[in-house]
Amino acid sequence: MSTQTNHPPIDFANLMDLRIDYAFKLIFGKGDQLSLASLVSLLNAIFANKQMNRVVKTVIIKNPFLEKETATDKLSVLDIRAELEDGTIVLIEMHLQGMGELKAKTIRSWARVYSEELEEGSRYNAQPPTISIAFTNGGVPSLYPSQSPDKIHRLCMITDCEDGTVFTDAMELHYIDMKAFAKAVNASDTITLEGTPEQMFAKWLSIITQKEITNKSLIQTIYNHEEDIRMAIATLAQQSEDKIIRHAYQRRKDELYFHNKEKHDFQVKLTEQATKLAEQATKLAEQNTKLAELEALVATLRLEREK
Repeated sequence: MSTQTNHPPIDFANLMDLRIDYAFKLIFGKGDQLSLASLVSLLNAIFANKQMNRVVKTVIIKNPFLEKETATDKLSVLDIRAELEDGTIVLIEMHLQGMGELKAKTIRSWARVYSEELEEGSRYNAQPPTISIAFTNGGVPSLYPSQSPDKIHRLCMITDCEDGTVFTDAMELHYIDMKAFAKAVNASDTITLEGTPEQMFAKWLSIITQKEITNKSLIQTIYNHEEDIRMAIATLAQQSEDKIIRHAYQRRKDELYFHNKEKHDFQVKLTEQATKLAEQATKLAEQNTKLAELEALVATLRLEREK
């Protein structure tokens, strides 16, 4: 719902970062009336951005835990696990990694939830779809430049390889690249995304990535005009002032920082080792070439002596 009323400026610098899963769940996953309304608005914006014939009216927050399949299996926790009015299950996860690292994880989460939702004695074709939505901080790895690494919203489904028709709606995977979105907004200094500037998807994504948006007046304009978003931001501002919540948020933020730093440092070491191995392989190849040349020279000299 859009309104034209101006509201007091928000101190966006003090707001918790919605890209941190703890803050994201506070706004969209608590299960109270306001968070459910925000979640409905966000889901409808995501589906509308891909022109999907689906309008969400109500959601129910479900247990986010995925039970262990074996004794050695790891317990997985989703950020948000919700059920729509038609029984469709929606999984939402907020990640600070790129999509390339998450494809296997999201497909595994989808498979586990999809298998859990089939009740004993039910027909297979009566099972509702399971939708996975992953907010990522990067797209397809750069070694696949032909696959649009800066694509903001990627929708993946099971399709017929020959004619491209959807084979089944059971699997629906959405990957939303926050990094690519912020880059596009900062480059154009406006909010446009695969459609008109009025799209709610672009507005919600601007709020979620507001820490990376350089022109804060754009965020303030959205706050002034969209009631659903304004209520969410007001709640986030209130939560950001709570010392206990802020402490828990900061602890989670630090955990993610050091976890990602360790992964980055490990990747750097792997890259350095791969570079050294490549250099050693090159030197070995050069030595082998020289050795082959020497062997050829020796063979030539032997032939000349035999003559």
